[in-house]
Amino acid sequence: MLRMQIAAAVLLATPFLPSASAVVLPTASASTPFSPTARNIELPITIDNNLGYIGKSPTTANNPTIAANPIAMPVPYFDLLVRRESKFTLWIPGQAASHGDPPKLILGKVDNSSSPATFKQLYSGALTQSDKTDLFELDPNTITPALQDGAVYWYWFEVTDTSSKTTGRTRVTDPMAHTVDYSMTPNRNDGVQPASVIKFRDHKLWTCDIDGTESPKVKTAAQSAIPNNNNMVIYELPVSWARGSKEGNVQVDVGTFSDVLALFDENAPGDHFAGMPGMAGSAILKDLGVNALEVLPIADALFKGEWGYGTGNYFAPDYDLGSTAQLVKLVENIHSQNIRLFLDVVMAFGRDPYSAIALNQFHINSSTEKSNPDSYQSHTKDLRDGYGGRSWRYIQNTNTYDPETGDVTQVHPSWAFHHAHLHRWMADFGVSGYRLDSVNNIASYDFVKSFTNKAWDLYKSRYNDSASPASDTKFLMIGEELSDPLDLITSGSLNALWNEKFQNRVRAAITNNLGTEEFTGDDFEWTVRKMIDSRLDRDHPFTDGSQAVIYVTSHDTEGPRKERLFDFLQNCSVADKEPRAKLAFVSLLTAVGIPMIFAGEEFLDQMDQTIASGKKQIDPVNYERKSEPWRTDLFNYVATLVKFRTQCPALGENDTEFIHVDGKIMAWKRGVDGQPPVVVVANFSDNPTGSEYVVPNFPETNRDDWREVTSGRAVPKTSIGREPLKAWEAKVYTYWKP
Repeated sequence: MLRMQIAAAVLLATPFLPSASAVVLPTASASTPFSPTARNIELPITIDNNLGYIGKSPTTANNPTIAANPIAMPVPYFDLLVRRESKFTLWIPGQAASHGDPPKLILGKVDNSSSPATFKQLYSGALTQSDKTDLFELDPNTITPALQDGAVYWYWFEVTDTSSKTTGRTRVTDPMAHTVDYSMTPNRNDGVQPASVIKFRDHKLWTCDIDGTESPKVKTAAQSAIPNNNNMVIYELPVSWARGSKEGNVQVDVGTFSDVLALFDENAPGDHFAGMPGMAGSAILKDLGVNALEVLPIADALFKGEWGYGTGNYFAPDYDLGSTAQLVKLVENIHSQNIRLFLDVVMAFGRDPYSAIALNQFHINSSTEKSNPDSYQSHTKDLRDGYGGRSWRYIQNTNTYDPETGDVTQVHPSWAFHHAHLHRWMADFGVSGYRLDSVNNIASYDFVKSFTNKAWDLYKSRYNDSASPASDTKFLMIGEELSDPLDLITSGSLNALWNEKFQNRVRAAITNNLGTEEFTGDDFEWTVRKMIDSRLDRDHPFTDGSQAVIYVTSHDTEGPRKERLFDFLQNCSVADKEPRAKLAFVSLLTAVGIPMIFAGEEFLDQMDQTIASGKKQIDPVNYERKSEPWRTDLFNYVATLVKFRTQCPALGENDTEFIHVDGKIMAWKRGVDGQPPVVVVANFSDNPTGSEYVVPNFPETNRDDWREVTSGRAVPKTSIGREPLKAWEAKVYTYWKP
């Protein structure tokens, strides 16, 4: 089959390969499991000139591989982003000037004295075909009446609608707008096209907020200030969940970038947590000690109050979450605390302006193109799911202007579009990693690999000092593909995957009185072994901790045994939630992998909206619950472990040894030989031990400097390897000193 042959050709290309100490990616060979654009399915395929595949490996000169030792590079050039600084531009691949009416610029001012605001049109004029195929431009200096220097303007493009919903001409948002404004839109329905916002100054076009503020790019963090991948603890947060507000008796999410800042900075302006017991004057995430923040999609989405997975405007911070200036302030603050920023990005489907501008160039209707391999998910025979949006078309091949190089050549339009917004976020906001949503619905390993390589190029370009180049341990591309197809890693398409199986195992382990076989396919002992060291999972053998993001709970709280941990334990009729939650966090924070904590789990927040209500996305964290004494105790316990996990060298290594198995009591040792180890002794049962419990293989019992981490106490030499355990208790020992 043609696409299988292409897969084999790509397989033999040089893989994306950071060093073994950071992201271990085994070298691809003819025997390496691999499934790029081919879907491992047999289908009748019809390919014509408009749906052909470019026979060019993602590892060509345009997509360089990542060397084991990164080299200094100039800042990558992106032609269309540069052109936008001097002209209004619209790229419509496959749309030559002779194919119909050219796009128009509709430009004016906004009157905010009423709600909704009103638009006062000042200009309407056609963009003209540039010297590049399919690229339309208009010089703002030719507009009459002349634009005012330093003034902010609102605009749309008027185009011939290519969507199936309407015919004729329609107004659309600039698909590369860096700021959008919904203030003139009374309803936030699926078809809404907010105004694009721009400032005219010094005869140029400048990105600005609605109030005219121009923000500088986030300063590049020093390499020494960036945590290594293997030393990260990620905090996963929907920005809107950072603050709640009551509507009637229901709490809804109204958080902004400024509210997230208040979680990290107790001196942040505003009254974000004023009057909230246990929160006033504190910064909960600073206290927790996480060193990576992963925000759910913050590119502008059409629907208010949801998580952002219906991305509409990929280049603009979400209108409801705050301004570019607020986002820059947040990022610079967390960078000052040596905290990395990860962005969640949705490229399986979108609700973007190109659905109206050039639908068939950018999007595919899987149900009507069943003979097209682009219609199918990777690793299954299922059609791609757009979840109410439109699936991106990734095999499409058009001879057109290349927005990156400026040449006219064969281009995948969707690839170019996504590379462009990657450039925007990486260059302007100091992003140090990505999480790619629903990779199985992207379904193109070639595109994913190109996106990963471009991201690494942009990261490396920040550090031009050859004496101190970009480290390959301080950037990471993560994917959500819950079947854990490791060929995404071995092919170099991604560096890491979410390891949902850890969630299954840890929840089975802390409720093992209900059995484990049904939920993990293993007995208790092997459930724990694979939980602590995912390299032991023969079905999905990760080879390095930086390849597996592990978690007790994620934002995907829908489905059996996926709810918040409090609710999961409640549904399992567990009364002693605190000790079992502590045991879950010990397991998470001493296991091989990159731990991730979902917002609110650090103090066992609970769901206020039922899954059946369909309102899980507007159920914010109730930080007031942290003030409850038992939850405060849990938070402090988790914070102690988080700080230990981010600092202790042994927990950044892969080396793990199970030194004791006694029914439901197990002990494991982390760290390489010659390194101060971490030893965990855990009781996964209702039964406390006697006054003494002996672990025969406890290491180095002759030392007098062992300490128990969670209690912060020194262990008497006579008690080393002999301490009792309560029901569902774990003790964490080390003689490592910060």
